[in-house]
Amino acid sequence: MTMKTPLGRVGAALAALLAGLITLLALAPAASAAAPPDPATVVSSWKNAKDPLFVMSGSPLSSGQQDEIRQALKDSKSKIYVVAMPDGTVTTSQVSTYIPQLLTELDKLGRSSATVALLDGNSLFAGSTELPRNAPGTLARLSTSANDDVVTGMKDFINRVNLVREGDVNGARSRSSTVGDEGEGGGSGVLVGILGIAVVGGAGLWIIGRRNKRKREQREAAELAAVKQTVEEDVTKFGEEITALDLDVKMLPQSETTADWQRALDSYERAKNELAAVRRPEDLRTVTATLEDGRYALACVKARVNNQPLPERLPPCFFNPQHGPSVRNVRWAPPGGMVRDVPACAADAEAVERGFDPQMREVMVNGHRRPYWDAGPAYQPYAYGYYGGFGGGDLLTGMLVGTMLGSAFGGWGGGGYGAGYDSGYAAGLEAGGGDWGGGDFGGGGGWGGGDFGGGDFGGGDW
Repeated sequence: MTMKTPLGRVGAALAALLAGLITLLALAPAASAAAPPDPATVVSSWKNAKDPLFVMSGSPLSSGQQDEIRQALKDSKSKIYVVAMPDGTVTTSQVSTYIPQLLTELDKLGRSSATVALLDGNSLFAGSTELPRNAPGTLARLSTSANDDVVTGMKDFINRVNLVREGDVNGARSRSSTVGDEGEGGGSGVLVGILGIAVVGGAGLWIIGRRNKRKREQREAAELAAVKQTVEEDVTKFGEEITALDLDVKMLPQSETTADWQRALDSYERAKNELAAVRRPEDLRTVTATLEDGRYALACVKARVNNQPLPERLPPCFFNPQHGPSVRNVRWAPPGGMVRDVPACAADAEAVERGFDPQMREVMVNGHRRPYWDAGPAYQPYAYGYYGGFGGGDLLTGMLVGTMLGSAFGGWGGGGYGAGYDSGYAAGLEAGGGDWGGGDFGGGGGWGGGDFGGGDFGGGDW
């Protein structure tokens, strides 16, 4: 038997200790990696502190850097909110779910149109309920590739977002930035050029700005009128169903139907009044929420008339909310898209399960009829009113991923949703994407990112 010498035992102990240290060092980064902050906490901080910059401990941003970008965000016409994290806090797949969660929380607090940017160290990611689908990620990539420091890059990103909002798509797509872009002639040359443009072309720029504003206002007015017409049709259809059931209800003992029948009648009257008071697209959400409640009450009345069990309170039929509450989920995929579970009424559920097309709720878009879920972001309030009370953003995200309307709920794609998302957008964004489409932008699923060479970042006010 071989005996170990004291020196040999010491060597073995040292080797074991070294191996342990190596293991600890290897595990240390993963163990110490910070988790992203709770979305509800972040949004609450943005609102209550009136500061849309949320900085986690460990972020590489200095206080001076935060202040500089914070001022840029305060000057922004678009609402942009930011979370700054230590490097490596989130993965790309986590970003694709985290930013939509932030946008959903913003919507709950009344900010239904906003852009969210996330800085993971110096990596920039973005999502938006205000911009067209591919815009946030592409603007992030353009800003990070055109600038070496994060302050200039973030100012550039803010500027590009505002250009899109103002209708200057070509300016937003420009590879060079109007913020901090000195060119070969240096800062003084740019200053002289800017002053020259201000003197010579000021009037022309003002005219262009006014024209873009009028175009945007006209587009928004047309979108509101189209969606309002859709909701008006839903209200009228609901009233016709009430009228058709009136005689049957009168033949039943009043005690059995009084409460639900009155609830349906009240919902119809309230929906008409709410529709007449609509001034903004967001107001339509209230109308469709009222219709959803009234249709469930009417479904209970129909069940009593037909001597059937009362229906379960489930989301409206996805294919056509006019069909009332769904009875079960079915597996369905939009043309070229991925399969997902959607709530369906009995007739549509049977049609899908037998391989037939369900009866879709179609609306007019640019002179063509298409399903409401493929009509663009303008129909976000319409859908949210019907389905927002049944799981909010999670239900809508699952049903609408890969559709035109899906871009209204944060532009999410990529991440965990897999293939089929981009193919759902084969028809383009003409229905709800404003002037955006084609050009440099496309692919990617709506998320973008890049690395700044260094520098800082900040926020603005609510």
